Amino acid sequence: MIFFYHVFSVFAILVVVPCFALYSLFSRNKWRRLNDHFGLVSSSDKTENTQKTIWFHALSLGEVVGVTPTIRLLKKSRPQDRIVISVTTDSGFEAAKRKLSDVDSIFFFPLDCFVFTWTALKKIKPDLFVLVETGFWPGFIHILHLKGVPALLFNGRISSRSIRKYKIFSPFFSKHFNRFTMLCMQNPHSKNKLESLGIEKSRLMVVGDPKFDTLPNPSQEKRTKVRQKLCIAPLSMVWVAGSTHEGEEEIILDVHARLREQFGNLILVLAPRRLERCMHVTRIILSKRISFMRRSEQLDKSDHDFSVLLLDTMGELAEVYSICDVAFVGRSLMAPGGGHNLIEPVAQGKPVLFGPFVENNQHNADELIKSGLGIRINNANEMEESVKNWLSNKIELAKLEGKAKGFILHHQGASRRMANFIETQLVELKTIN
Repeated sequence: MIFFYHVFSVFAILVVVPCFALYSLFSRNKWRRLNDHFGLVSSSDKTENTQKTIWFHALSLGEVVGVTPTIRLLKKSRPQDRIVISVTTDSGFEAAKRKLSDVDSIFFFPLDCFVFTWTALKKIKPDLFVLVETGFWPGFIHILHLKGVPALLFNGRISSRSIRKYKIFSPFFSKHFNRFTMLCMQNPHSKNKLESLGIEKSRLMVVGDPKFDTLPNPSQEKRTKVRQKLCIAPLSMVWVAGSTHEGEEEIILDVHARLREQFGNLILVLAPRRLERCMHVTRIILSKRISFMRRSEQLDKSDHDFSVLLLDTMGELAEVYSICDVAFVGRSLMAPGGGHNLIEPVAQGKPVLFGPFVENNQHNADELIKSGLGIRINNANEMEESVKNWLSNKIELAKLEGKAKGFILHHQGASRRMANFIETQLVELKTIN
Protein backbone atom coordinates (compact mmCIF):
# COMPACT_ATOMS: atom_id res chain seq x y z
CA MET A 1 0.00 0.00 0.00
CA ILE A 2 2.85 2.41 0.82
CA PHE A 3 4.24 1.88 -2.71
CA PHE A 4 0.97 3.14 -4.23
CA TYR A 5 1.02 6.06 -1.77
CA HIS A 6 4.43 7.14 -3.13
CA VAL A 7 3.38 6.68 -6.78
CA PHE A 8 0.19 8.66 -6.19
CA SER A 9 2.17 11.44 -4.45
CA VAL A 10 4.45 11.82 -7.48
CA PHE A 11 1.52 12.23 -9.89
CA ALA A 12 -0.21 14.51 -7.38
CA ILE A 13 2.66 17.01 -7.77
CA LEU A 14 1.07 18.20 -11.03
CA VAL A 15 -1.94 19.39 -9.05
CA VAL A 16 -0.44 20.06 -5.63
CA VAL A 17 2.34 22.49 -6.65
CA PRO A 18 0.24 25.03 -8.60
CA CYS A 19 -2.71 24.81 -6.19
CA PHE A 20 -0.51 25.17 -3.12
CA ALA A 21 1.39 28.08 -4.68
CA LEU A 22 -1.83 29.90 -5.65
CA TYR A 23 -3.34 29.31 -2.20
CA SER A 24 -0.19 30.69 -0.58
CA LEU A 25 -0.12 33.70 -2.88
CA PHE A 26 -3.72 34.80 -2.36
CA SER A 27 -4.09 33.89 1.33
CA ARG A 28 -0.51 34.96 2.20
CA ASN A 29 -0.56 31.86 4.41
CA LYS A 30 2.61 29.77 3.94
CA TRP A 31 3.88 32.19 1.28
CA ARG A 32 6.97 32.88 3.34
CA ARG A 33 9.68 30.32 2.59
CA LEU A 34 7.46 28.63 0.00
CA ASN A 35 10.42 26.58 -1.25
CA ASP A 36 10.58 24.72 2.06
CA HIS A 37 7.26 23.04 1.34
CA PHE A 38 8.72 21.58 -1.84
CA GLY A 39 11.79 20.14 -0.09
CA LEU A 40 14.15 22.99 -1.01
CA VAL A 41 15.05 23.68 2.60
CA SER A 42 18.12 25.67 3.64
CA SER A 43 20.83 23.68 5.37
CA SER A 44 24.56 24.07 5.91
CA ASP A 45 26.90 21.12 5.36
CA LYS A 46 28.34 19.17 8.25
CA THR A 47 31.64 20.53 9.41
CA GLU A 48 32.97 17.58 11.41
CA ASN A 49 32.97 13.84 10.88
CA THR A 50 31.99 13.26 14.49
CA GLN A 51 29.02 15.62 14.31
CA LYS A 52 25.48 14.19 14.30
CA THR A 53 22.43 15.88 12.84
CA ILE A 54 19.18 15.69 14.80
CA TRP A 55 16.02 16.75 12.97
CA PHE A 56 13.09 17.70 15.20
CA HIS A 57 9.64 18.25 13.73
CA ALA A 58 7.18 20.26 15.85
CA LEU A 59 3.85 20.89 14.13
CA SER A 60 2.82 24.20 15.71
CA LEU A 61 3.36 26.56 18.64
CA GLY A 62 2.37 24.07 21.36
CA GLU A 63 4.74 21.40 20.08
CA VAL A 64 7.60 23.92 19.79
CA VAL A 65 7.05 25.01 23.39
CA GLY A 66 6.91 21.37 24.53
CA VAL A 67 10.16 20.32 22.87
CA THR A 68 12.18 23.44 23.76
CA PRO A 69 13.53 22.13 27.13
CA THR A 70 14.73 18.90 25.49
CA ILE A 71 16.56 20.79 22.74
CA ARG A 72 18.08 23.11 25.36
CA LEU A 73 19.43 20.10 27.28
CA LEU A 74 20.89 18.57 24.11
CA LYS A 75 22.51 21.86 23.07
CA LYS A 76 24.21 21.97 26.44
CA SER A 77 25.35 18.33 26.62
CA ARG A 78 26.18 17.84 22.92
CA PRO A 79 27.34 21.20 21.50
CA GLN A 80 29.12 19.38 18.66
CA ASP A 81 25.82 18.14 17.21
CA ARG A 82 23.77 19.93 14.59
CA ILE A 83 20.10 20.47 15.49
CA VAL A 84 17.47 21.53 12.96
CA ILE A 85 13.77 22.01 13.54
CA SER A 86 10.86 22.00 11.09
CA VAL A 87 7.33 23.26 11.68
CA THR A 88 4.04 23.27 9.80
CA THR A 89 2.32 26.48 10.90
CA ASP A 90 3.30 30.15 10.90
CA SER A 91 2.77 30.34 14.67
CA GLY A 92 5.13 27.39 15.06
CA PHE A 93 7.73 29.13 12.90
CA GLU A 94 7.54 32.33 14.96
CA ALA A 95 7.75 30.38 18.21
CA ALA A 96 10.80 28.46 16.98
CA LYS A 97 12.54 31.69 15.96
CA ARG A 98 11.80 33.21 19.35
CA LYS A 99 12.61 30.24 21.59
CA LEU A 100 15.18 28.32 19.54
CA SER A 101 17.05 30.98 17.61
CA ASP A 102 20.36 29.20 18.26
CA VAL A 103 19.48 25.97 16.43
CA ASP A 104 21.23 25.41 13.11
CA SER A 105 18.17 25.70 10.89
CA ILE A 106 14.43 26.44 11.15
CA PHE A 107 12.22 25.63 8.17
CA PHE A 108 8.76 24.46 7.12
CA PHE A 109 8.18 20.72 6.81
CA PRO A 110 7.88 19.58 3.17
CA LEU A 111 4.63 18.30 1.73
CA ASP A 112 4.48 14.50 1.94
CA CYS A 113 5.22 13.90 -1.74
CA PHE A 114 8.06 11.49 -2.50
CA VAL A 115 10.07 14.01 -4.53
CA PHE A 116 9.80 16.75 -1.89
CA THR A 117 10.61 14.62 1.16
CA TRP A 118 13.47 12.83 -0.62
CA THR A 119 14.93 16.22 -1.63
CA ALA A 120 14.67 17.56 1.94
CA LEU A 121 16.35 14.45 3.37
CA LYS A 122 19.22 14.75 0.90
CA LYS A 123 19.78 18.36 2.00
CA ILE A 124 19.44 17.82 5.77
CA LYS A 125 21.12 14.37 5.97
CA PRO A 126 19.71 13.60 9.44
CA ASP A 127 21.23 10.94 11.66
CA LEU A 128 18.13 10.93 13.85
CA PHE A 129 14.58 12.20 13.36
CA VAL A 130 12.36 13.18 16.32
CA LEU A 131 8.66 13.78 15.71
CA VAL A 132 6.95 15.81 18.44
CA GLU A 133 3.45 14.68 19.37
CA THR A 134 1.74 14.45 15.97
CA GLY A 135 2.19 14.56 12.19
CA PHE A 136 2.45 10.89 11.19
CA TRP A 137 3.15 11.39 7.49
CA PRO A 138 3.43 7.82 6.16
CA GLY A 139 5.50 8.60 3.06
CA PHE A 140 8.16 10.51 4.98
CA ILE A 141 8.42 7.90 7.76
CA HIS A 142 8.76 5.14 5.15
CA ILE A 143 11.61 6.97 3.39
CA LEU A 144 13.39 7.42 6.73
CA HIS A 145 13.01 3.68 7.25
CA LEU A 146 14.42 2.91 3.78
CA LYS A 147 17.40 5.18 4.41
CA GLY A 148 18.06 3.62 7.82
CA VAL A 149 17.45 6.84 9.77
CA PRO A 150 16.04 6.09 13.25
CA ALA A 151 12.75 7.86 13.96
CA LEU A 152 11.54 8.64 17.49
CA LEU A 153 8.14 9.91 18.58
CA PHE A 154 8.21 12.31 21.55
CA ASN A 155 5.16 13.16 23.68
CA GLY A 156 2.96 10.75 21.74
CA ARG A 157 -0.71 10.61 22.64
CA ILE A 158 -3.56 8.78 20.95
CA SER A 159 -7.19 9.65 21.57
CA SER A 160 -9.98 7.08 21.49
CA ARG A 161 -11.34 8.79 18.37
CA SER A 162 -7.99 8.44 16.58
CA ILE A 163 -7.48 4.82 17.55
CA ARG A 164 -10.91 3.93 16.13
CA LYS A 165 -9.85 5.44 12.79
CA TYR A 166 -6.49 3.67 12.88
CA LYS A 167 -8.16 0.32 13.52
CA ILE A 168 -10.20 0.63 10.33
CA PHE A 169 -6.90 0.39 8.41
CA SER A 170 -5.07 -1.56 11.09
CA PRO A 171 -2.57 -3.44 8.82
CA PHE A 172 -1.39 -0.16 7.27
CA PHE A 173 -1.06 1.83 10.48
CA SER A 174 0.46 -0.96 12.59
CA LYS A 175 3.20 -1.35 9.96
CA HIS A 176 3.57 2.44 9.84
CA PHE A 177 4.05 2.85 13.61
CA ASN A 178 6.37 -0.15 13.77
CA ARG A 179 8.79 1.77 11.51
CA PHE A 180 9.56 4.05 14.47
CA THR A 181 12.59 3.01 16.51
CA MET A 182 10.73 4.08 19.65
CA LEU A 183 7.36 5.62 20.40
CA CYS A 184 7.81 7.68 23.58
CA MET A 185 4.30 8.16 24.88
CA GLN A 186 2.84 10.79 27.17
CA ASN A 187 0.94 8.37 29.40
CA PRO A 188 0.14 4.64 29.87
CA HIS A 189 -3.32 4.98 28.30
CA SER A 190 -1.86 6.05 24.95
CA LYS A 191 0.75 3.31 25.17
CA ASN A 192 -1.96 0.69 25.74
CA LYS A 193 -3.99 1.99 22.79
CA LEU A 194 -1.04 1.54 20.44
CA GLU A 195 -0.43 -1.95 21.81
CA SER A 196 -4.02 -2.81 20.91
CA LEU A 197 -3.26 -1.69 17.35
CA GLY A 198 -0.52 -4.30 17.08
CA ILE A 199 2.55 -2.15 17.80
CA GLU A 200 5.50 -4.13 19.13
CA LYS A 201 5.87 -3.62 22.89
CA SER A 202 9.62 -3.17 22.51
CA ARG A 203 8.93 0.03 20.53
CA LEU A 204 6.79 1.63 23.24
CA MET A 205 7.77 3.50 26.39
CA VAL A 206 6.21 6.14 28.64
CA VAL A 207 8.28 9.29 29.24
CA GLY A 208 5.58 11.66 30.51
CA ASP A 209 4.29 15.04 29.39
CA PRO A 210 6.92 17.76 28.71
CA LYS A 211 4.32 20.49 29.29
CA PHE A 212 5.01 20.06 33.01
CA ASP A 213 8.63 21.15 32.38
CA THR A 214 7.70 24.43 30.66
CA LEU A 215 5.33 25.98 33.19
CA PRO A 216 6.18 29.41 34.66
CA ASN A 217 5.85 30.10 38.38
CA PRO A 218 5.65 33.89 38.83
CA SER A 219 6.39 35.57 42.16
CA GLN A 220 3.80 37.52 44.13
CA GLU A 221 5.43 40.71 42.91
CA LYS A 222 5.00 39.57 39.31
CA ARG A 223 1.34 38.70 39.95
CA THR A 224 0.74 42.18 41.38
CA LYS A 225 2.24 43.71 38.25
CA VAL A 226 -0.01 41.55 36.06
CA ARG A 227 -3.07 42.85 37.93
CA GLN A 228 -1.88 46.41 37.46
CA LYS A 229 -1.22 45.83 33.77
CA LEU A 230 -4.73 44.45 33.30
CA CYS A 231 -6.28 47.29 35.33
CA ILE A 232 -7.81 44.83 37.82
CA ALA A 233 -8.23 46.25 41.33
CA PRO A 234 -6.30 44.49 44.13
CA LEU A 235 -9.47 43.36 45.97
CA SER A 236 -11.35 42.16 42.90
CA MET A 237 -11.99 38.44 42.52
CA VAL A 238 -11.09 36.98 39.13
CA TRP A 239 -12.08 33.93 37.17
CA VAL A 240 -10.67 33.06 33.77
CA ALA A 241 -12.27 31.24 30.85
CA GLY A 242 -9.34 30.29 28.65
CA SER A 243 -9.11 28.87 25.11
CA THR A 244 -12.86 29.06 24.54
CA HIS A 245 -14.60 27.96 21.35
CA GLU A 246 -17.87 28.67 19.53
CA GLY A 247 -20.92 28.18 21.77
CA GLU A 248 -18.99 28.32 25.04
CA GLU A 249 -18.73 32.11 25.38
CA GLU A 250 -22.50 32.62 25.60
CA ILE A 251 -22.78 30.06 28.40
CA ILE A 252 -19.83 31.57 30.29
CA LEU A 253 -21.14 35.15 29.98
CA ASP A 254 -24.59 34.14 31.27
CA VAL A 255 -22.99 32.35 34.20
CA HIS A 256 -20.84 35.40 34.92
CA ALA A 257 -23.85 37.72 34.91
CA ARG A 258 -25.53 35.56 37.55
CA LEU A 259 -22.34 35.29 39.64
CA ARG A 260 -21.98 39.09 39.66
CA GLU A 261 -25.28 39.31 41.52
CA GLN A 262 -23.59 37.58 44.49
CA PHE A 263 -19.99 38.69 43.93
CA GLY A 264 -20.14 42.34 42.90
CA ASN A 265 -16.36 42.67 42.56
CA LEU A 266 -15.96 39.62 40.30
CA ILE A 267 -14.08 40.06 37.01
CA LEU A 268 -14.19 37.56 34.14
CA VAL A 269 -11.18 37.35 31.83
CA LEU A 270 -12.46 35.76 28.62
CA ALA A 271 -9.81 34.39 26.24
CA PRO A 272 -11.07 32.91 22.93
CA ARG A 273 -8.71 30.30 21.49
CA ARG A 274 -8.60 32.01 18.10
CA LEU A 275 -8.04 35.76 18.06
CA GLU A 276 -9.92 36.12 14.77
CA ARG A 277 -13.12 35.27 16.72
CA CYS A 278 -12.74 38.25 19.06
CA MET A 279 -15.01 40.52 17.00
CA HIS A 280 -17.72 37.85 17.08
CA VAL A 281 -17.30 37.46 20.85
CA THR A 282 -17.44 41.27 21.20
CA ARG A 283 -20.84 41.28 19.53
CA ILE A 284 -22.07 38.59 21.95
CA ILE A 285 -20.93 40.65 24.95
CA LEU A 286 -22.58 43.80 23.58
CA SER A 287 -25.84 41.91 22.98
CA LYS A 288 -25.88 40.95 26.66
CA ARG A 289 -25.17 44.54 27.74
CA ILE A 290 -22.23 43.58 29.92
CA SER A 291 -19.59 46.22 30.62
CA PHE A 292 -16.30 45.05 29.13
CA MET A 293 -12.87 46.10 27.97
CA ARG A 294 -10.69 44.67 25.24
CA ARG A 295 -7.16 43.95 26.41
CA SER A 296 -5.74 45.60 23.28
CA GLU A 297 -7.50 48.85 24.26
CA GLN A 298 -5.95 48.82 27.72
CA LEU A 299 -2.55 49.52 26.22
CA ASP A 300 -3.68 53.16 25.94
CA LYS A 301 -6.08 53.36 28.89
CA SER A 302 -6.23 52.64 32.62
CA ASP A 303 -9.98 52.10 33.02
CA HIS A 304 -10.97 49.82 35.94
CA ASP A 305 -14.72 50.01 35.32
CA PHE A 306 -15.52 46.72 33.56
CA SER A 307 -17.03 43.36 34.38
CA VAL A 308 -15.41 41.37 31.54
CA LEU A 309 -11.91 41.68 30.13
CA LEU A 310 -11.68 40.22 26.60
CA LEU A 311 -8.17 38.91 26.11
CA ASP A 312 -7.58 39.67 22.43
CA THR A 313 -3.77 39.60 22.59
CA MET A 314 -1.26 36.81 22.09
CA GLY A 315 0.87 35.13 24.76
CA GLU A 316 -0.72 36.52 27.95
CA LEU A 317 -3.04 33.71 29.04
CA ALA A 318 -0.48 31.86 31.19
CA GLU A 319 0.26 34.90 33.34
CA VAL A 320 -3.45 35.78 33.53
CA TYR A 321 -4.06 32.36 35.11
CA SER A 322 -1.63 33.40 37.86
CA ILE A 323 -3.97 36.11 39.18
CA CYS A 324 -7.28 34.24 39.04
CA ASP A 325 -9.17 32.44 41.81
CA VAL A 326 -10.54 29.72 39.54
CA ALA A 327 -10.24 28.88 35.84
CA PHE A 328 -12.24 27.15 33.12
CA VAL A 329 -10.51 25.66 30.06
CA GLY A 330 -12.51 25.57 26.86
CA ARG A 331 -13.15 23.34 23.88
CA SER A 332 -14.64 21.00 26.43
CA LEU A 333 -18.31 21.95 26.91
CA MET A 334 -19.57 21.27 23.39
CA ALA A 335 -19.18 18.07 21.37
CA PRO A 336 -16.92 16.96 19.81
CA GLY A 337 -14.59 19.14 21.89
CA GLY A 338 -11.24 17.61 22.68
CA GLY A 339 -10.00 20.02 25.33
CA HIS A 340 -6.93 22.24 25.70
CA ASN A 341 -4.08 22.49 28.22
CA LEU A 342 -5.54 21.86 31.69
CA ILE A 343 -2.18 22.10 33.42
CA GLU A 344 -1.46 25.82 32.93
CA PRO A 345 -3.94 27.05 35.61
CA VAL A 346 -2.97 24.26 38.00
CA ALA A 347 0.70 25.27 37.69
CA GLN A 348 -0.38 28.64 39.15
CA GLY A 349 -2.04 26.88 42.09
CA LYS A 350 -5.58 27.37 40.77
CA PRO A 351 -8.47 24.88 40.52
CA VAL A 352 -9.51 24.14 36.95
CA LEU A 353 -12.98 23.43 35.56
CA PHE A 354 -13.59 21.69 32.25
CA GLY A 355 -16.47 20.16 30.36
CA PRO A 356 -17.12 16.47 29.58
CA PHE A 357 -15.38 16.54 26.18
CA VAL A 358 -11.65 16.47 26.99
CA GLU A 359 -10.60 13.44 24.97
CA ASN A 360 -7.24 14.95 23.96
CA ASN A 361 -6.38 15.54 27.61
CA GLN A 362 -8.28 12.67 29.24
CA HIS A 363 -5.35 11.33 31.26
CA ASN A 364 -4.58 14.72 32.82
CA ALA A 365 -8.28 15.36 33.43
CA ASP A 366 -8.67 12.07 35.31
CA GLU A 367 -5.58 12.74 37.44
CA LEU A 368 -6.69 16.28 38.27
CA ILE A 369 -10.12 15.06 39.37
CA LYS A 370 -8.52 12.35 41.48
CA SER A 371 -6.21 14.83 43.19
CA GLY A 372 -8.99 17.38 43.83
CA LEU A 373 -7.46 19.99 41.54
CA GLY A 374 -9.92 19.63 38.66
CA ILE A 375 -13.71 19.50 38.38
CA ARG A 376 -15.70 18.18 35.44
CA ILE A 377 -18.83 20.23 34.81
CA ASN A 378 -21.54 19.28 32.32
CA ASN A 379 -23.61 22.45 31.95
CA ALA A 380 -24.05 26.09 32.92
CA ASN A 381 -25.65 25.30 36.31
CA GLU A 382 -22.75 23.09 37.35
CA MET A 383 -20.28 25.71 36.16
CA GLU A 384 -22.00 28.42 38.20
CA GLU A 385 -22.18 26.24 41.30
CA SER A 386 -18.52 25.20 41.10
CA VAL A 387 -17.21 28.75 40.59
CA LYS A 388 -19.45 29.97 43.43
CA ASN A 389 -18.14 27.27 45.80
CA TRP A 390 -14.50 28.14 45.12
CA LEU A 391 -15.04 31.90 45.41
CA SER A 392 -16.81 31.39 48.73
CA ASN A 393 -14.02 29.28 50.22
CA LYS A 394 -10.78 31.26 50.38
CA ILE A 395 -9.27 28.85 52.92
CA GLU A 396 -9.57 25.87 50.56
CA LEU A 397 -8.19 27.97 47.71
CA ALA A 398 -5.11 28.79 49.80
CA LYS A 399 -4.58 25.11 50.70
CA LEU A 400 -4.92 24.06 47.08
CA GLU A 401 -1.85 26.02 45.98
CA GLY A 402 0.52 23.71 47.86
CA LYS A 403 -1.25 20.62 46.56
CA ALA A 404 -0.99 21.93 42.99
CA LYS A 405 2.74 22.57 43.36
CA GLY A 406 3.27 18.97 44.51
CA PHE A 407 1.22 17.66 41.58
CA ILE A 408 3.32 19.58 39.05
CA LEU A 409 6.65 18.55 40.61
CA HIS A 410 5.58 14.89 40.62
CA HIS A 411 4.95 14.97 36.87
CA GLN A 412 8.05 16.85 35.75
CA GLY A 413 11.08 15.27 34.08
CA ALA A 414 9.84 14.17 30.64
CA SER A 415 12.23 16.54 28.85
CA ARG A 416 15.25 15.21 30.71
CA ARG A 417 14.21 11.59 30.12
CA MET A 418 13.76 12.27 26.39
CA ALA A 419 17.11 14.07 26.10
CA ASN A 420 18.84 11.13 27.81
CA PHE A 421 17.15 8.66 25.47
CA ILE A 422 18.17 10.67 22.39
CA GLU A 423 21.77 10.72 23.64
CA THR A 424 21.64 6.95 24.07
CA GLN A 425 20.44 6.56 20.49
CA LEU A 426 23.23 8.80 19.19
CA VAL A 427 25.84 6.79 21.09
CA GLU A 428 24.48 3.58 19.59
CA LEU A 429 24.64 5.17 16.12
CA LYS A 430 28.29 6.03 16.70
CA THR A 431 29.00 2.45 17.76
CA ILE A 432 27.29 1.05 14.66
CA ASN A 433 29.14 3.45 12.36
